[in-house]
Amino acid sequence: MDRFGTTEFRELVGVNATPAISIYMPVERREMTGKVNRLKLRGHLEEAERRIKAAEVLDAEESEALLKPLYAMVEDRDFWNQSGEGVAIFVSPELQRVYWLPRAFEEEVVVGDNFHTRPLLGMLATPANYWVLAIGEEQVNFWEGSVSGASPVEVENLPGDLHDALKLEEEKDQDGLMLRSATGPRNGRPGGFMSPMVHGHGGGRDQHKAYLKQYFTRVSEAIADYLGEAQGPLILAAVDFCHPIFHDAARSAGLSQLVESGIEGNVHFWSDAEIHQRAWPIVEAQAQARVERALELWERSYGKGSAEIDLSQVARRVVEGRVHMLLLDESAQLRGDFDREMGQVHELEDGAEESEQALAKDVYDELAEVVIEMGGEVVVLPHDKMPSQTGLGAILRGGDTPMTTSQI
Repeated sequence: MDRFGTTEFRELVGVNATPAISIYMPVERREMTGKVNRLKLRGHLEEAERRIKAAEVLDAEESEALLKPLYAMVEDRDFWNQSGEGVAIFVSPELQRVYWLPRAFEEEVVVGDNFHTRPLLGMLATPANYWVLAIGEEQVNFWEGSVSGASPVEVENLPGDLHDALKLEEEKDQDGLMLRSATGPRNGRPGGFMSPMVHGHGGGRDQHKAYLKQYFTRVSEAIADYLGEAQGPLILAAVDFCHPIFHDAARSAGLSQLVESGIEGNVHFWSDAEIHQRAWPIVEAQAQARVERALELWERSYGKGSAEIDLSQVARRVVEGRVHMLLLDESAQLRGDFDREMGQVHELEDGAEESEQALAKDVYDELAEVVIEMGGEVVVLPHDKMPSQTGLGAILRGGDTPMTTSQI
């Protein structure tokens, strides 16, 4: 499954080129639906072509050259064999990206001078992906999951067990079993232990814990490299005494996705369905807690007069860089234009010319992009949890103690 996170989102936001084509569509996975998917995508491409022509931004030859790679994907079997419940396609003269994601998007085609990224904001605000890491001294397993289930994933440089991580040699001496590390320096990091670990002695338990810490650190480093800035919770599954040691190692390795809630016990023999069944409630709890903390911050800020719900006021605060967190109603939409320099909103009027309609943007989408570019946070809320009737709310900087990304 294609990796999508903050880095990829910012890449899309950074594109400012006409035409910028954004296509979202759900993908049917039932038998005999391949033709339906192909027909839908072809129809979306034809709609994009029509809008490009109406906006008069490319001639026929330029338009054909831009869309030719996308038309080729329609009949490409490898393209449709990707896993995911929805596909998001972005193409402009500067950039082409395709993301297969675990979310069934609403059908949508947008042509403008930048990409339509609003449907992806929800994936940054709530975890659409999660991961489960099962670790023991003799085995390491890793799953990637979404709302639809979990499946095992291979991670480059991920140790298979403690001996593999530390390259331990086993020796027998008069005191019992001795383990000695044979590793030297690794990727610029210190090498392995040279002290003995003796079972059945007090000092041996301390040494055992030290071995585990080094082992867990190397596992954490491999997982951190794999995940990068991907959004979603990493859930640890291990016997109880390993959890605090692993969390300590993960902090040292910069593994930011690891959550406090985990699964205790040996799960290496569990099926993928059992892993998902146990992990998904933790994922849902993480998402709900983030929303509730954002709403609590809103209540405190609004009560102190450090929040805005009026669209024109919010727009000005956004370009001034004063918005710490923007709350958006997931169902709200306003077509028009947003002046990113002056902070002015121009709503698309009824009866607007076809060229204006073809390039109209989602103003809320534009506001969210600027907030993120300026280091703020965006939280997309279900309609029934939105605290304002305007479809948006801005928590201003300086009015309350800002929450870090890890806190929300």
